[in-house]
Amino acid sequence: EQEHGLAERDLHALLERALAGLPARTRSIFIMHRFNEMAYREIHHELGISVATVEYHMMRALAHIRIELAGQSDHP
Repeated sequence: EQEHGLAERDLHALLERALAGLPARTRSIFIMHRFNEMAYREIHHELGISVATVEYHMMRALAHIRIELAGQSDHP
């Protein structure tokens, strides 16, 4: 259980670092969707941007996070 808690904290720290590397708008949209559980349409209305723009920022965020986490798996 202690090992699980440590791994969860490590993953949380990695995610925070990856999010910090995103542009502010992309980070905000990712947080709105993933953590605040807002649908793309809700974000579109909230920010006054198109759904396609929300999709673009989400794809950008997910690609960045995937690359960051993959890079960390190379380092024990």
